[in-house]
This record gives sequence, structure tokens and C-alpha cells, in this order.
Amino acid sequence: MKSTHVALAAIALSSLLFSCTKSGSGTPEEQVPAIVISNDADGLTKRISTNTAGVVAINGASKTGRFSNGKEYGVLDTSNPYPIELIAEVAPPVYEGSTLKATHVDINGNYAYVSYNTEGEKYLGAVDVFDITTAAKPKLLAEAIFTSADINALVYNNGRLYITGAADKEKNSTLTSNAIVGYVNLSGNVPTGDYKIFSVPGFSGTDISFANSKLYVSSGANGGLSVIDQATLTTSKYLEQRDLRAVAVSSGGKLSVLSGEKGVSVFNATSYTLSTSVNTGTDAAASKRTIDYYNENLLVAGGKNGMVWYNGSTGAKIDDILLPKTPPAGIDPNDIVTNAVSNNDGIFLAANGAAGVYLSIPKSATTLSLVGSMDLKGSSNYVKSKGDYIYVATGTGGLKILKFTRPATTVSCTSFPVYKGDANLNVNSNDDFKYSGSASLQNLNVGGKLYFCGALSVLYNCNINSNGVLEVHGAMAFGTSGNSNLNLNSTLNVEGSLVIYGNLTMNSGAKLNFLGSGSTLTIYGKFTKNSGAAITGNYTDTFGKTK
Repeated sequence: MKSTHVALAAIALSSLLFSCTKSGSGTPEEQVPAIVISNDADGLTKRISTNTAGVVAINGASKTGRFSNGKEYGVLDTSNPYPIELIAEVAPPVYEGSTLKATHVDINGNYAYVSYNTEGEKYLGAVDVFDITTAAKPKLLAEAIFTSADINALVYNNGRLYITGAADKEKNSTLTSNAIVGYVNLSGNVPTGDYKIFSVPGFSGTDISFANSKLYVSSGANGGLSVIDQATLTTSKYLEQRDLRAVAVSSGGKLSVLSGEKGVSVFNATSYTLSTSVNTGTDAAASKRTIDYYNENLLVAGGKNGMVWYNGSTGAKIDDILLPKTPPAGIDPNDIVTNAVSNNDGIFLAANGAAGVYLSIPKSATTLSLVGSMDLKGSSNYVKSKGDYIYVATGTGGLKILKFTRPATTVSCTSFPVYKGDANLNVNSNDDFKYSGSASLQNLNVGGKLYFCGALSVLYNCNINSNGVLEVHGAMAFGTSGNSNLNLNSTLNVEGSLVIYGNLTMNSGAKLNFLGSGSTLTIYGKFTKNSGAAITGNYTDTFGKTK
């Protein structure tokens, strides 16, 4: 039987507790439980909301506490170089009255795959498939409900989704343990009914990774690491190690597992010999954690120890990003814990429960630099980032999809200085500024001339006053849905992408000029064009607001 999940905030709503079962032999046994697939576009679309879409504030942290280094919380006073937008929120699947919770994400090009499980006695999981080709219009292509199995993690490879989780072996005679691994065949990136699972030792499969034509599956409690040959789906190696939470394989051949009891063990991915180990201390029982690699060094979700960066060869701690000393008002300290980490090409993200998602970067080979935190309204239990996107599972708040604003321009930006100034940029009538780079601002007021080449986001207020000229080559995003207004009283020139999450008002004499070809205009709110205002140039209106 599957035990009820303990309702501790420290477990951060992503825990996997299983008992009353014995581990299996590790030899895969085939089993095919029921799967219910829906690709009803109308029904699936209702799960996606853009009501809270918009530019995301990067904070020092919460307003009532401090980081462990003593830095005050609050919105950053200076611009930061990571403009980020929340493009959609996705409600979790509901099946026969049970609401599922997101557990894992994998990404393949413009497609994202999200797994779900269910707390409590019931074995019930799901996989969602998203098409994010057009950022402003993410599509939920399919929902696959697994009626007798929790899906705790997944990985995509060559037209298949490989999954791990748990099923009730007492109701499936061919299973030798509750922990499972298996696959779902895809057709056009959508799951089909061709679905199989196999037993691996342990109460529950907790993580899965693919490398070297093998699947590496970690299983918790009395489980271990199962190495499964992709072609034959047979176990080629089994390393017994209790309470495994996560597994990761580096490009250089390091194989790491994270145990809640023993910490991190690093093996050679070919010989499976132990090269180093790190005692990270005993973690909270049954809590989900993740690990990730960056340049052969290891990022670890350390629970109450924050995000820790280790040398992948020696096991020595390089640096860490600690959690706040004191929580914001009304927040249980147990609900602030690092549940998951993700590396996106040198941008590190940590899901820290009620403390939100922290963004940091390696400032040097030995130092991490904290950029700030994102408050995404809900306990941040899991984060995965790749390419231009960030996916955050927030417990009962469902899944949040965020996007990095990246410039796309035919104009060279190298001749202009990178903007590193105040988060409130005021361009007076006699000013003529030219900047490049990426900048996330709180407020922008243009009375003179501002030329920006790169990626620019504005959170609160944006005004282009009479005789003011703003020219953006690359990407510009403004506001949040429902309560932001961009007032254009003069000239805005754009080559690239212009996204307005609130309303756009073009007053008399205002000009919006799209330069070159291939530009896009996306307006989430209302569009008002008063007499004498004009839009010129070649552009695509994503939502058709200006037609």
C-alpha cells in the first residue's frame, strides 16, 4: 500500500512516501496499467491562464528578512541583466476528483513534458505535453492520465518518454516492487497508448536520467541506482544505496546520486567505481531533491542548507547560496527549503519553497553571485530551465512557465555601453542615451532620446512623452496583465519583439514604427489608438489587437 504523505511544509508538497512493501530483485517485469489520453484542445486550453502574465520582479528577497549575507530584501535598486517574463500558469490535472501535483519537467526543443503524482493512498499520475513554439501562446497538446501509477520523473529520448515512479504491486501481480520505470511511445510528440512499466527495487522511483544509451534510475527508501540498457530494457548494473532522491550524469562521464542518508556519491559512469563522496548531512525524510551539473561541478538542492556547489572531482564545497535567516511575516520557517536546482548554461536557479525561486550565477570559478529572487505566489517546489524557458512547480498553484527575454536583431550592439544603471531610468528632454545589453527596469520615462540595443523589460511604468523617442533593437517587454498602461505620446521605434502585458494607448500624434522585417507585436490588454496616431512598418500582431 502507499502511505499518506506527511503534511510538512519542509517536504514542500513534493514528497514521495511509500511503505508496506518489499523491494524487488531488480529484474524488470513488464506491466501495462491503464492510461487515459486526452487531446481535446478546448478542454485542455481551459487549464492555461495568462491572467497573471507579465514582467517578473527580481527582488533582493522578501521585504521583512535578510539573506544570510545580511543583504536587505526588497526590489533591486539597480537594473539586473536578466529580464524574465511569466507567460502562463497551468492548473494541474484533475481526475475523478483527485488533483495531481507536478513533479518533474523535461524539455525537447519547443516541447515540454511535465509529470505529476498524487499525495495520499491513491496511485495516480499524469504527463502533460506543451508546445511552446510561440511564447505568447503556449499550447497544452495532450494530457495522459496514468490511473494506477504515480509519475515522479521523466526524460525524453528519440520519440519516447521514459518515466519512473510508483505503482501498487499488490494489485499488479507481475510487479515485484512498488518502484517502477517504463516508457510511453510518442506520436507527433503526443503520448500514445503504447505504454509499459517494469519493476526496480524500492518503494518509489524518484529520478531518471539518460546518457550513454542507458537509463539511470534512482529509487527511494530501500532502493538504489538501476542502470538499464535502453535497447533491451534490462538492468545491466544495480548499485544498492538507500533513500536516493536524484541522479545526474555529466558530459564528462561523472555519475552522481543524492541520498537523503549518505549525501552525494560520484561514480565513473562506465566502470561504476566510486570516485568521491560528500556528506551533506541527513535530509528531511521523503523530501524531493534534485541535482545538476555545470562544467563537471555539481549543484545540489541541500534542503535547509540552500543550494550548494561542489567540486565534482574532489567533493569539496565551492560555494553556496544560503536561505534567509528570518522568513517573511506569516511564513512558517519550515516552508523555506531548497527543493530543486537547475543549471541553464551558467544561470543557476533554486526552488526554495515559500522563499520563491533564486537566480544566481558563478561570478568566478570559486564564487557564486546571487542576483535575486522571484516571488511566484506559492511554494516553489521544483524548477527546470533550458533554452529560453523556466518551469516552476508550485504545489497547489500548478505549473508556471517563464521566459527569458533574449534579443534578436540585425543591428550590431557592440558599439554601445552595457546599461548597468538605476532600475528607474529617466531620460530628460535634452538627453540622448545609447545602451546595449539586457536590462530589467522598474520604471522608464522618456522625454529625450533613448536607443537600446538588446533586451529591455519594464515592470511598473513606461511613458514616452511628447518629443521623446525610444528606439529598441532586439526585445522589449512591459508590465503585467490587467493593470499596466504604456502611454505613447511621441515615437517608439522597434526592430524585433514588443510585448505589452497590459494596455497600449497611442495618443494623438503618437507613432509606433516597426523597422526592418519579422518584428512582432503582442498586446495582452486593450489597444487604444486616438486620432492622429499611426503604426507603420512590417510586423506580426500576435493577438490581432491592432487590426
